[in-house]
Amino acid sequence: MRSAWQPLLFIIALFPVWAGASDLFGDAPLPTVDEAIQLVTDADWDNQQLLLDFELIDDVYLYQHRFGFSLRDQNGNVLEDFADYALPPGKDKTDEIFGDVEVYYDRLSLTLPVNSVPLVATELEVRYQGCIEDTLCYPPTKKVIPLANPSPAKKSPAATAATPPESASPRDDDGGFLSTLQSEDANAFNRWMTDRSLGLIIGLFFVGGLLLAFTPCVFPMVPILSGIIAGEKEPSASRGFVLSTSYVLGMAVPYTLAGLLVAVFGAGLNLQVLLQQPAAIITSTVIFVLLALSMFGLYELQLPAFLRNKLHQPGDSKRGSLFGAAIMGTISALVVSPCVTPILAGALIYVAASGDALTGAASLFALSMGMGLPLIIFGTGGGSLLPRAGMWMEEIKRFFGVVMLGVAIWLLDRIISGTITLGLYGLLLAVYGVQLGALEAAGEGLARLKRGIALVLALYGSVMIVGALSGGDDPLQPLAPMTQSAPAAATANTPGDHGPWQTILGRDNLNAALADSRQAGNPVLVDFFAEWCVACKVLEETTLSDPQVLAAMKDFDLYRVDITEISADSQAIMEQYNILGLPALVFFTPAGTELPESRVLGEMKPERFLEHLNKRVMPGL
Repeated sequence: MRSAWQPLLFIIALFPVWAGASDLFGDAPLPTVDEAIQLVTDADWDNQQLLLDFELIDDVYLYQHRFGFSLRDQNGNVLEDFADYALPPGKDKTDEIFGDVEVYYDRLSLTLPVNSVPLVATELEVRYQGCIEDTLCYPPTKKVIPLANPSPAKKSPAATAATPPESASPRDDDGGFLSTLQSEDANAFNRWMTDRSLGLIIGLFFVGGLLLAFTPCVFPMVPILSGIIAGEKEPSASRGFVLSTSYVLGMAVPYTLAGLLVAVFGAGLNLQVLLQQPAAIITSTVIFVLLALSMFGLYELQLPAFLRNKLHQPGDSKRGSLFGAAIMGTISALVVSPCVTPILAGALIYVAASGDALTGAASLFALSMGMGLPLIIFGTGGGSLLPRAGMWMEEIKRFFGVVMLGVAIWLLDRIISGTITLGLYGLLLAVYGVQLGALEAAGEGLARLKRGIALVLALYGSVMIVGALSGGDDPLQPLAPMTQSAPAAATANTPGDHGPWQTILGRDNLNAALADSRQAGNPVLVDFFAEWCVACKVLEETTLSDPQVLAAMKDFDLYRVDITEISADSQAIMEQYNILGLPALVFFTPAGTELPESRVLGEMKPERFLEHLNKRVMPGL
C-alpha cells in the first residue's frame, strides 16, 4: 500500500517547497534529473568489476535505499543481480516521504564486483532516485547502459593497438594449430579462433573431434553402435557403413543445434544440465532396456509392430533401421556422453561471445563428425568381421543386450543411489553368468572355458549383490563396507569429507565459503562437479588427487561444488558463474575476484595442470 501511495505523496510534497524553488534557482528552470545527477559507468573486466560514478549538483542528494542494479545479457537473462552488494554509509536525514533515511551528496563512486567475466555483450541496469533539497523529488530513474563484449573479438582496432605488449602473451604462448590442440585449455581455443577463417576453425574442430573420440566421453557409444550392427540378420561391411554413418549423423544433430542455440541465447542456456533432467534420463533408460530385450529375442513380446520396425528390426524395414540408428546416435550424444572437453568448451565460449551462429553450427558439426569417424570405421569393419547368423551370432546379440542393460543402469546411476546401482549391476552379471551356463555341467575345450567365464561372472555378480545389501556402492570394491571398521566407515561417509576438498551443496553455502576465504585472504579453487559427469570423475581421480597438484595448491581453499541434483539452485549456480558445462575449475584471488584466463574446462592431465598453474594462475595471485 505504501508503494502505491508514493507517487501521490511526491506530488503533495512538492507544493509546500515549490515557493522556495524560486529563491534557490531564481527565474531559471529547474534542472532535469540528468542535469542534476550525472552517471558515468565503466567495465573493468580485468579486475571483474563495474565502476559507477554519480556527480550531483549542489543541494541534490540520492536515497541509499532506492538503488538497484542488475547485469543482463542482450536476451534479458540476468547474469548478476548484486543482491549481496552493500552500499557505503551515507548521511542521516529525516525525509518527508520516507522518514529516517541515509542519503548521498556531491559525489558517489561505487564498485560492483562481478563474480565472473560475462562471455557476451551485456547491459547494466541502474535504478536510483534523488531529490533537490527542500525543493522537489525526482521520480525513480532507471538507466540501461550497454557494456562492450569483453571478448577480444569485439575490441576495436584502436583498442587492440593500445593494448600493452604483455597482455598479448596469452595469445603468444598458445602457439599454432597443433599446440592449440594439445593445450587442453578451453580459453586457448577461444583465442585461437578469434581471427581465423571459417575453414581453419572447421579443420581445428574436426581434428579435435578425432582426439575426442578416444576419451571416456565417447567410449559408451561403441557398445551401442555394436549392438545396432549385431542386430542385423546379415551383417556386412556396406551395411555396417550405412548404419554407423546414420548413427554418427544422428549424433551430430544435437551438437549442431547446441552451436546455434548458444549463439542465439548466450551462455545462460546450459544444455548439459537440461539434458540431465530425470525425465530425459528415464526416457533414455527405457529405450536401452527395450533394445536390450530385442537382443534377447523378446522384442515381439514387448513392443507393437510399428515400434519394432522403427526401432530395431532391420530385416523388416531398412528405412526404419536407419532411422532407429540415427535416433540412437542423437540419444547417445544428448544423454550418454554429457561431459564437456576443452575443444567443445572453447567452441561454446567463442560462439557465446561472438554470437556467430554459422561458425558455431559448422564448428560443432565438424567436431561431431571428427568424433564419429572412428565409429564409422569401427562399424564398417565390425559389420564385416561379425560372424553370420547361427549360434555364435545369437551369443553375440545376447552379449550386446547385456551391455545395453549395463548402459541403462549407468544412466540410472545419475538419479538413484549408488547402493541400488551396485545391486542392479550385480543382478545383471549374476543372471548373465547363469545364462552362459555357470550351473551347467562342464564340457570340454571351449565349452569348459565358457563355463569358467560364466561362473566368474555369476560369482562376482553375487558378491556385488551382497555388497549392495551391506551398503556398498563401488563396483570395484563391493565388499568395502564389510571390510572396514565401523569408525573408519563412518569417517569415510562423512558429508563434505573428500580429502583436502570441501564438498559444498547449494548457492548460499558456496557464497558463504567464498566469503570466508576472502576474509581469510586465501586463494580459492572451485571444482564444479556432478556424479553424472564421466569426465568429472576422471579429472578427480587423476589430476585433482595427484600429490604434486595438491602440494602446489597447499595454500588454496579447495571447494568441490556438487551440482549432481538438477534443481533451480544448481542451475542458478551455473548461470551465476557462466559454467557452460562440466567439469569446470574456477580460480579466485584472495580478494574474491576470478582470475581472468585461468578457467579449466574439461579434462586436464596433472602435468598440464601444473603448467597451467605456473603460467595462468600463480602470476595473478
